[in-house]
Amino acid sequence: MLRKQSIWVILTTTFWGTIILFGCSSPQSNLLRLSSWVSSPSETELFKATLDDFRRQKPDLAFKYEPIPGNYSEKLQLMLGTRTAPDIFFLKGMTAPSYMSFGILNPLDDLISQSPNFDLDDFYPFALEAFQYEGKQYGLPKDFNPYVLFYNKKLFRDQGIDSFPSNWQELEMMSRQLTLDQDQDGKTDQYGFIVEPSIEMVMPFVYQNGGNFQNPDGSLGITDEPFIEALKFYHGLYKNGIATMAQDQGVAWNGDAFGRGICAMAISSGWLIPFLKDNYPDLEYGILPLPMGKQKATVAFTTAYSMPKATKYENEAWEIVNYLVGKDGMESWTKTGIAMPTRKSVAKANGFHDHPTFKVFMESAEFARPFQVQYSERGFEEVVVALQAIFYTEKEPRKAMEDIEAQIKKYRLVGSK
Repeated sequence: MLRKQSIWVILTTTFWGTIILFGCSSPQSNLLRLSSWVSSPSETELFKATLDDFRRQKPDLAFKYEPIPGNYSEKLQLMLGTRTAPDIFFLKGMTAPSYMSFGILNPLDDLISQSPNFDLDDFYPFALEAFQYEGKQYGLPKDFNPYVLFYNKKLFRDQGIDSFPSNWQELEMMSRQLTLDQDQDGKTDQYGFIVEPSIEMVMPFVYQNGGNFQNPDGSLGITDEPFIEALKFYHGLYKNGIATMAQDQGVAWNGDAFGRGICAMAISSGWLIPFLKDNYPDLEYGILPLPMGKQKATVAFTTAYSMPKATKYENEAWEIVNYLVGKDGMESWTKTGIAMPTRKSVAKANGFHDHPTFKVFMESAEFARPFQVQYSERGFEEVVVALQAIFYTEKEPRKAMEDIEAQIKKYRLVGSK
């Protein structure tokens, strides 16, 4: 599964105006096309193997696999706007609302209802709901990756800590215990935790505190008390010197800081596992569900197979999608643990609930939530700046969010509710 991509690729009003103006023409290939992004050679080869499994079952259904290397979202948007989009493509859960609200995707409800034994109840609800709009299903989720807590076993042992953080208070307490000046030079060289000034990293704490970025009625929730409380707690770990940031340590990202032992705990997801295996093979680490606030919650990143409304191969494309999100196709794709299956039956068949690593991801699926909003790229850029101001200039969290609330409202997408 694609490593966490920047969430500010949610589509701008200007671009979608282009779709409305110019989305009426352009040639189509005379062969069904399926496209995905490209994140790693191993992932691409695994996906090709899953497609080959389908070809063996349906040798008469010809299609072309066209992976899109680099700038996936931008290229897909352009193809949708010029009616040259592939007949099946990957759709990210974070950006799905903007695609669905502009009526350019093919609803799948009739195809699902006409397919015997297609069990929607077998999917984790949060994954299905990420691709629903005004009562219709515009994508079927192929996998997911939730945020979990990685911890360094050796660093815990060294401090005599034989328990794990289950709530915010324990996360703060253990972060303090694990923050050390080991060479006694007056500077901290090991931190308990690592933070990132990004909205998607704050959102698990917001959801755990009963808050939202965007409320069900469409209003912003960034100045509501549950959001501010969660932001203050998250920022407080850094402000109090028991958490660090990758930038402060001169490393590329949180996973690298964790692998180097700079921090004892880090929030990440499945994409960190192969990184640690390749770069820090001797690291002893464990994985836990995120410590809870008022309730259990985590952010899950999910991806669906979707079709453009303009496809000429609806029935043939559905045969492929039906296989890929069916039990056989999904088991083939997720059996290595590259991502977690969105079907409960496949997770059971893969033995993930009993796996020492993957069982935590499956447990997290029960309280996972996708992070989705209907604001444009520009709006998200404003939030990023506001969050960075909190961490880099010590701007008070409530003041930062209040200052940005009126500004971000200007960038809400045309067509959203």
